[in-house]
Amino acid sequence: MIVELIGCDGAGKTTLCRLLAEPGVVGDRTVAMADLVLDHPGLRGITHATARNVVQELGSLPFLLRAYPRRRSYLAFARRMHTRYAPSLYHRLNGMRGIARRVGMYELARSRAADRVVLSDEGTVLSAYLFALTDVPLDRSDVERFAELVPPPDRIIYVKAPIAALVQRALARRDRRPQHAGKSRSEVERTIGRTVDVFDLVAEAAPLRDSVLVVENDDDDPDFVRGLVANLASEFRVTAEASGVLAARVPSDRLHVEPRS
Repeated sequence: MIVELIGCDGAGKTTLCRLLAEPGVVGDRTVAMADLVLDHPGLRGITHATARNVVQELGSLPFLLRAYPRRRSYLAFARRMHTRYAPSLYHRLNGMRGIARRVGMYELARSRAADRVVLSDEGTVLSAYLFALTDVPLDRSDVERFAELVPPPDRIIYVKAPIAALVQRALARRDRRPQHAGKSRSEVERTIGRTVDVFDLVAEAAPLRDSVLVVENDDDDPDFVRGLVANLASEFRVTAEASGVLAARVPSDRLHVEPRS
């Protein structure tokens, strides 16, 4: 079972994913997506983001190639969208590399971790970021087509926060994201506003919306974050089925976890 966290940079996806993946929080058979490749002798100590990506690309490549006939339409669509929306050749090439890695890791999880709950904050649906990092007018039909074709996780946790909080978090980062580097506050706010619009559309798209769990993460207080994790863990409490596959008990309709008052 694949559970993917999506949302704007600064919403708290990585923190929530890391806390949910800790032993015993959701269940003993919960694992972070990247650890399917990196949790092996000689690889556990890799911390550099680029190096981790390269290892995942190599480890998941056979699964990507095996799944290519089934994912051909999505990969072709992604290539067209990068041609339309990516601001430069570098962004097109790097973006398609990320698409290939995410699809490969998705297929690896489907093949090798079917009896586990796999948590990812860098999954296939997060690739919708492509539509946000440009000034090209957004075509809603492109987002809807993306939702139709993207390899879907079993559950999606859409982590949200007010735009003002996202802007503040983005500007407070010591290592600003490339899309925010050198930009004024108003420019960062505009980029984040578009990103929020994109993920709102993704979460509402018919092929995905029944899998979406919306979470408001609008408070940086560690106690609030721990409470949020506890709420999520209770919704994703795993139970062992007769087949040995772990299933999260999540309502089929969208559940909104309310922020602290």
